[in-house]
Amino acid sequence: MSTAKVLRLRSAGETITLDDGPATIALCQRAIRSTSMKFGDIASRAGVCDTTVSRLAYGDTKKPMMATVVRILMVLGWTISASR
Repeated sequence: MSTAKVLRLRSAGETITLDDGPATIALCQRAIRSTSMKFGDIASRAGVCDTTVSRLAYGDTKKPMMATVVRILMVLGWTISASR
């Protein structure tokens, strides 16, 4: 597992360091499933396919691209800041 040490996501006062492990995927799943936005709306705003969002939400994607996770979380209100 590789850690994306410069990516920090902030939402509601919570700071998360992203990596390609199950905790990051679970975070994305919870964020998708807890919003009132439709999968198609999330996908359109994130620049990914509806199917990608659906597969992430239901746990069918085990190793999504980090860029996809970041774009989806940004659409859902998370803010990215870089640090060293």
